[in-house]
Amino acid sequence: MNERTDARDGAEPPRANAGTVLSYLLGGLAFWGLIGWGADRALGFDTLFLPIGLLLGLVGGIYLIITQYVRS
Repeated sequence: MNERTDARDGAEPPRANAGTVLSYLLGGLAFWGLIGWGADRALGFDTLFLPIGLLLGLVGGIYLIITQYVRS
């Protein structure tokens, strides 16, 4: 028999663990913070894009957590 089952049928949503949640948050902060820091250095600003990058990274990490674990 060639039965195909959808992964969502009767399956529980993925469970978040602390390591995954923390890596999403820290990864977003590190990546976008580094982008902001590089933009500051390249454009000659002291601290304009670094806080913007950190904020984007935080929002992006929270968005990933919500889409992966809350809405699934």
